[in-house]
Amino acid sequence: MKRFLVIAALLPILASCGNSAVTYDITTTVEDEGRINALLVASMRVIERRMASLGEEPLDVSLHRTNGLSITVEAENDTALDVLSQTLTAPFDFIIMQEASDEEPEISVEGHGGFVSTGITGEQILWLQASEEPGGKGRVTINFTEEGRTMMSQVFQENFGKSIGIFVRKQLISKLSVETDELKEDIIITDIPSVSLAEVFADDVNVGLYVTFTPNE
Repeated sequence: MKRFLVIAALLPILASCGNSAVTYDITTTVEDEGRINALLVASMRVIERRMASLGEEPLDVSLHRTNGLSITVEAENDTALDVLSQTLTAPFDFIIMQEASDEEPEISVEGHGGFVSTGITGEQILWLQASEEPGGKGRVTINFTEEGRTMMSQVFQENFGKSIGIFVRKQLISKLSVETDELKEDIIITDIPSVSLAEVFADDVNVGLYVTFTPNE
């Protein structure tokens, strides 16, 4: 499998404008209590990282379980919180695509060619798990639903010797070589430069797929 690729948007450094706070009501389609707890912790990490990318360290990020689930973020900059709300409530998409052959590409990526949809989206994804490889690098295991495994098996049969691309928010995140015509396990993205980077990716996708943030006004 080829090296993990990350494409991130650069966000501006924001000037301080006085303390402010926003509370997000949290809803999720997950029913398992253990996964709900994992998603809540991951959501807090996602919020802290996005605030950091804005050059703003939150004064507090707190979880509340009274009358439902919610997270409150306090910061010195209300503009940063506005941008945070925009990113947390923006549409999220996860798509697995295959190399375009004779058909018109749906997405073209410089240096990687064109891609068309396989029909596999976040609906066929069960969970992403980050872990450490021997040597200290990171890896991410993508677990599929039963439907997803069936669809991925078909994709592997049709794309042996080619590549598939994993797209998040319509950006190529990872390009993998299909080295077998049979899916024998869940997809594992290897050779990620660090475990922390693998955790960022897993958190971002899990939260994006399963958590909805609604600013409580």
